[in-house]
Amino acid sequence: MNKLTILISIVWLCCTSCSANHSSGMEYVKLLEDRSLELSENTEPIQQRIYQSFVNSIISKNTSLLDTVYKELENMYSKNPSNIIVYWKAYLLYYKSIYYIQLSDKDNSELSINASIKLLEELKRKNSDDYALLALLQGFSTQFQSGIIAGKISSQREKNVKRALELDPSNIRAYYVYANGDFYTPIQYGGGKKAEEYLLKALALEEKPIINPFIPTWGREESYVLLIQLYIQEEKWGSAKKVFSEGIKQFPDSFSIQRFAQTLINH
Repeated sequence: MNKLTILISIVWLCCTSCSANHSSGMEYVKLLEDRSLELSENTEPIQQRIYQSFVNSIISKNTSLLDTVYKELENMYSKNPSNIIVYWKAYLLYYKSIYYIQLSDKDNSELSINASIKLLEELKRKNSDDYALLALLQGFSTQFQSGIIAGKISSQREKNVKRALELDPSNIRAYYVYANGDFYTPIQYGGGKKAEEYLLKALALEEKPIINPFIPTWGREESYVLLIQLYIQEEKWGSAKKVFSEGIKQFPDSFSIQRFAQTLINH
């Protein structure tokens, strides 16, 4: 296994875990169409840039590359205060938190994830994707809490992901985050009931074209991975193999999907 595939697996291990006052996803799209040249001259998707900076940061064992992208986002925001830039600042801090977890630095990991949550909680006129990401971050942050506080955060996560779906029933990231939360919630606390349903809904959604480098695209590959994992856990081997075949066809270079191959071959 090469260094890159090891790094990709780290992400998966760490992650596996409309009213008048709110913007809709389509309003984000229109905003970006109008202001894309003002936001950045770099046409590489910002999601890809953040992930690649994360991978390189782990290789180099420092956060300088992530910090550089974060500063770029801050400069963009100073020129054009836009919710989508705040979204990506929060997303980047999420990966910074994962970076620190990989180094067993829980203190800095907690600081990073709390900072990312604060950015989105303070964001006005949240849209569906804002709520979906906020719910994902809150779910990740529960590992640093226990008891009543962890329960309170979990309740906030569920509320926010439901709001994301209310605002945009076609948001694949909202379905994935909902399923992810249910999958990792212990059965005695009400988990394990909705994950399959919401993952199937996510994968049934039509893929939307990428019209701007600032539009988030995560969610589909993650949904394939979690659904395969769910079927393996439930020993539904036929279903797991079917989803694996569909997923690897769509994401042939995905180590996160490829890693299930040997397990499925043996069954």
